[in-house]
Amino acid sequence: MKKWSFDFWDLIIVAAALLIIFWASLKAAGIIHSPIWVEMIPYFSIGVVLLGGIYKLGKIKQGIENTEMKVNKILSIEERFTRLENEHSLAMQGKIKFKH
Repeated sequence: MKKWSFDFWDLIIVAAALLIIFWASLKAAGIIHSPIWVEMIPYFSIGVVLLGGIYKLGKIKQGIENTEMKVNKILSIEERFTRLENEHSLAMQGKIKFKH
Protein backbone atom coordinates (compact mmCIF):
# COMPACT_ATOMS: atom_id res chain seq x y z
CA MET A 1 0.00 0.00 0.00
CA LYS A 2 1.48 3.31 -1.06
CA LYS A 3 1.66 5.98 1.59
CA TRP A 4 0.53 9.40 0.39
CA SER A 5 2.53 12.40 1.48
CA PHE A 6 1.68 15.98 0.63
CA ASP A 7 3.99 18.94 0.66
CA PHE A 8 2.79 22.38 1.76
CA TRP A 9 2.99 23.64 -1.81
CA ASP A 10 0.97 20.69 -3.10
CA LEU A 11 -1.83 21.63 -0.73
CA ILE A 12 -1.63 25.31 -1.71
CA ILE A 13 -1.87 24.45 -5.42
CA VAL A 14 -4.84 22.12 -4.91
CA ALA A 15 -6.65 24.58 -2.60
CA ALA A 16 -6.21 27.46 -5.04
CA ALA A 17 -7.38 25.36 -7.99
CA LEU A 18 -10.45 24.21 -6.03
CA LEU A 19 -11.19 27.81 -5.08
CA ILE A 20 -11.13 28.82 -8.74
CA ILE A 21 -13.49 25.99 -9.69
CA PHE A 22 -15.83 26.73 -6.78
CA TRP A 23 -15.95 30.45 -7.53
CA ALA A 24 -16.48 29.92 -11.27
CA SER A 25 -19.33 27.50 -10.57
CA LEU A 26 -21.09 29.90 -8.21
CA LYS A 27 -20.53 32.85 -10.55
CA ALA A 28 -21.87 30.88 -13.54
CA ALA A 29 -24.95 29.92 -11.51
CA GLY A 30 -25.59 33.59 -10.74
CA ILE A 31 -25.25 33.10 -6.98
CA ILE A 32 -22.30 35.45 -6.61
CA HIS A 33 -23.05 39.16 -7.02
CA SER A 34 -19.98 40.72 -5.57
CA PRO A 35 -17.78 43.81 -5.38
CA ILE A 36 -14.68 44.13 -7.51
CA TRP A 37 -12.24 42.79 -4.89
CA VAL A 38 -14.18 39.53 -4.79
CA GLU A 39 -14.14 39.46 -8.58
CA MET A 40 -10.35 39.35 -8.35
CA ILE A 41 -10.27 36.12 -6.28
CA PRO A 42 -9.75 33.87 -9.32
CA TYR A 43 -6.84 35.98 -10.50
CA PHE A 44 -5.20 35.79 -7.08
CA SER A 45 -5.82 32.06 -7.04
CA ILE A 46 -4.29 31.63 -10.47
CA GLY A 47 -1.26 33.57 -9.24
CA VAL A 48 -0.95 31.29 -6.23
CA VAL A 49 -1.26 28.20 -8.43
CA LEU A 50 1.43 29.54 -10.76
CA LEU A 51 3.78 30.44 -7.91
CA GLY A 52 3.27 27.05 -6.28
CA GLY A 53 3.83 25.27 -9.58
CA ILE A 54 7.00 27.25 -10.27
CA TYR A 55 8.28 26.45 -6.79
CA LYS A 56 7.58 22.73 -7.27
CA LEU A 57 9.29 22.73 -10.67
CA GLY A 58 12.34 24.39 -9.10
CA LYS A 59 12.47 21.69 -6.41
CA ILE A 60 12.18 18.97 -9.06
CA LYS A 61 14.97 20.59 -11.12
CA GLN A 62 17.17 20.81 -8.02
CA GLY A 63 16.56 17.12 -7.29
CA ILE A 64 17.47 16.19 -10.85
CA GLU A 65 20.69 18.22 -10.66
CA ASN A 66 21.64 16.56 -7.35
CA THR A 67 20.97 13.13 -8.83
CA GLU A 68 23.05 14.00 -11.89
CA MET A 69 25.98 15.04 -9.68
CA LYS A 70 25.75 11.76 -7.74
CA VAL A 71 25.62 9.71 -10.96
CA ASN A 72 28.67 11.55 -12.33
CA LYS A 73 30.54 10.87 -9.09
CA ILE A 74 29.65 7.16 -9.28
CA LEU A 75 30.76 7.04 -12.93
CA SER A 76 34.12 8.63 -12.09
CA ILE A 77 34.62 6.10 -9.28
CA GLU A 78 33.75 3.29 -11.69
CA GLU A 79 36.20 4.66 -14.26
CA ARG A 80 39.00 4.82 -11.69
CA PHE A 81 38.20 1.31 -10.49
CA THR A 82 38.26 -0.05 -14.06
CA ARG A 83 41.61 1.63 -14.72
CA LEU A 84 43.03 0.26 -11.47
CA GLU A 85 41.70 -3.21 -12.25
CA ASN A 86 43.25 -3.06 -15.74
CA GLU A 87 46.60 -1.90 -14.37
CA HIS A 88 46.54 -4.65 -11.77
CA SER A 89 45.82 -7.24 -14.45
CA LEU A 90 48.70 -5.96 -16.60
CA ALA A 91 51.02 -5.91 -13.58
CA MET A 92 50.13 -9.50 -12.72
CA GLN A 93 50.95 -10.53 -16.31
CA GLY A 94 54.28 -8.74 -16.03
CA LYS A 95 53.49 -6.32 -18.83
CA ILE A 96 53.97 -3.21 -16.67
CA LYS A 97 56.14 -2.54 -13.68
CA PHE A 98 55.54 -0.12 -10.82
CA LYS A 99 58.24 1.73 -8.88
CA HIS A 100 57.96 1.52 -5.11
